[in-house]
Amino acid sequence: MERDYLFVYGTLMQNSEHPMHQLLQQHSEFVCIGWIRAQLYQIHDYPGALLSDNAKDKVHGELYRLTTRSVLAQLDDYEECSAAFPEPHEYQRRPVNVMINNAKHITAWAYIYNHPVDPHKRILGGRFR
Repeated sequence: MERDYLFVYGTLMQNSEHPMHQLLQQHSEFVCIGWIRAQLYQIHDYPGALLSDNAKDKVHGELYRLTTRSVLAQLDDYEECSAAFPEPHEYQRRPVNVMINNAKHITAWAYIYNHPVDPHKRILGGRFR
């Protein structure tokens, strides 16, 4: 698996202007826009994606190639899924297939939501803000 890639769909995206995106930007290269087969939910002021088997379910985001793998430890702390946080973690960093140009896919890490969701808070378009 290509573990040098990270797919982001929320506060780590370019347009979020979040300080953690700046950290990601310092330790990665933007590859392209892509999507994963998942459903997107509004959690608080941030989203959570749940993987899906339904071909119609898409969460859109950005794909990055990591230039410094150690940045994942800092991102795990931000997503509260490192060993420093009690389980069950809110997110899990998991490998996903990111669909990109011409039906090609790349395997990348993504932070997948790990708690129950309110079905009424689903973001039907699959795009956060």
